[in-house]
Amino acid sequence: MSMRTGAKREGGIVGGVRRLSGWMTLSVLAAASLWTLAQELPGKQPKFFPDDPVWEDEDNLDVPRKPSEIELSDLFDRFSNTFHDFGSDEWGEADNVNTLDEVPDSSWFTNRHGLRRLSIEELVRGPNTGPGPDPSQPWTIFRGKQQGITPGFHVIDDKGARYVVKFGTRSDPRLSTAAEVIATKILYAVGYHVPENYIVYMDPSTLRIKPGTTVTDSYGDEVPLTQGRLRQMLRKATAEPDGTYRIIASKYIEGEPLGPFRYYGRRSDDPNDLYPHEQRRELRGLRLISAWINHDDSRAHNTQATWVEENGKHYVRHYLIDFGSTFGSGTAVVQDPSLTFSTWMDGGQMADNALGFGFHVPEYRKVEWPDLDRYSAVGRFESEHFDPAAWYEEYPNAAFVRESQRDAFWAARLTMRFSQDELRAIVHTGQFNDPDQEAYFLKTLIERQRKCGAYGILPLNPLDEFRLTGNAIEFTNLAEEYSLGSSQAPAPGPASSAAGASSRAASSSAGASPSTYQARWGIYDNAADQHKPLGDPSTHDQASIPIASADLGENEFLTLTLLTENPFHPDWKREVRLYLRSAPDGYRLAGIDRESTPSLPPEGDD
Repeated sequence: MSMRTGAKREGGIVGGVRRLSGWMTLSVLAAASLWTLAQELPGKQPKFFPDDPVWEDEDNLDVPRKPSEIELSDLFDRFSNTFHDFGSDEWGEADNVNTLDEVPDSSWFTNRHGLRRLSIEELVRGPNTGPGPDPSQPWTIFRGKQQGITPGFHVIDDKGARYVVKFGTRSDPRLSTAAEVIATKILYAVGYHVPENYIVYMDPSTLRIKPGTTVTDSYGDEVPLTQGRLRQMLRKATAEPDGTYRIIASKYIEGEPLGPFRYYGRRSDDPNDLYPHEQRRELRGLRLISAWINHDDSRAHNTQATWVEENGKHYVRHYLIDFGSTFGSGTAVVQDPSLTFSTWMDGGQMADNALGFGFHVPEYRKVEWPDLDRYSAVGRFESEHFDPAAWYEEYPNAAFVRESQRDAFWAARLTMRFSQDELRAIVHTGQFNDPDQEAYFLKTLIERQRKCGAYGILPLNPLDEFRLTGNAIEFTNLAEEYSLGSSQAPAPGPASSAAGASSRAASSSAGASPSTYQARWGIYDNAADQHKPLGDPSTHDQASIPIASADLGENEFLTLTLLTENPFHPDWKREVRLYLRSAPDGYRLAGIDRESTPSLPPEGDD
């Protein structure tokens, strides 16, 4: 079933358009299916290879010729993705996971905090490699900022480094600048490639204009940037009492820019681009992480692909950029109250409003937003009405709509990995300069974090962090570790039709009921793809299972199937199967299978 309750809204207009598109492409799909079948006929690949689990995708093979630059129309991307799903017809699990169901390091993602806990110092530093541009030294403007809704320009600092300068929100410059820095550090710690973003108080008297620099005027024409036009640009921003401007200095990312990447398909001129983008777990799971930080502007235009050189080789690296529209910020303004409760053109919402004859009250109208005068640096950022199952990006995204339960489980684990002390340190880098607003922001972020954890973890067997210690396998029940489940009532999963159900369950801190674990040992024949039992099942009340004795033959693995018994969480009885490979000093964990409900297209898609 679909992970998100709101996905059913894609019947009606969108579903009709997609059905028409499906008939138009029927012959092409049929031909493609026959080709795929022919490719699979020669033989079946084994479940495990000698090097499993693989923790690094070799997608950095040399691409000596620079791929073409992509120019993507914002209007086209918005409308085309609203009325058509450009992703493949495969609505199963992500393609790019290893045998542990994890995302390997690649040009898209690097495991950081989720695999090796970063120190507070590393979390605070994030992607930054230095102190940023020195505002006391001259900066030279060499280009006008062509994209986005905030005023800005490109500068070279006194050390020759290049930055994009973006001004803060006019109502309160702390709003978008704090949001950008905090989001950058969270996404970096999770594992995404992001720019170096610095909060700087810029003195306009230090700015110089390089001769020949142009900007785009209100008519869309390129005109020379003069001191007069620069003053007009500065008047659109809000100065500090000392005459400086609080800005974001975003350092140029490494490599030659190739334009944005799409959340579907593959680049035809990049031989390393092996997986359809909508089938990449780091992009599908990004939906839940975006819901946590309220990154509704997660779309192709806020991405960047670059052609980088490393150790004499060239390859394409993929970045997420521009996080001014996160948390309670809408970049140039405070976040619009309706966004994230529906897409910008929600057919279901329009129908409800029309049929309600003015009496239908949209969900966002029921929210008690923070006082924008008191919390001007926070904006519209709340946690009480927030429900990860009903959170929306600004317009549909082919990777996000394919989020499966296992994608959400992966993302929820990464989200819950941050302790309160770690989040407090990250939030402090936003430089709110107001303890009350900083405390409110942190409290809201933590409450949303717990709801996202419940959304992704509770619907599956929550066992994780498997460790082979001596003669036993130890593990962690994530739901109990983070106190996500309630001992009073079951916590509905993300497919619940009641908006807010997972949120209410997540907010309970009563502590989960004691769980017991049923263990079944077996042997898996990798060559024949066959399982056979080994002994009788056993029940344990501790998160530690003694390893069974077994004489394994060639190509055989020892398996342990775990079910969690909890009277309030029947979904926890789903199987988690571990595969252990023989090693000179015992065993090594080679694979994990998690039982889950498969992801299916929304209603209205054929």
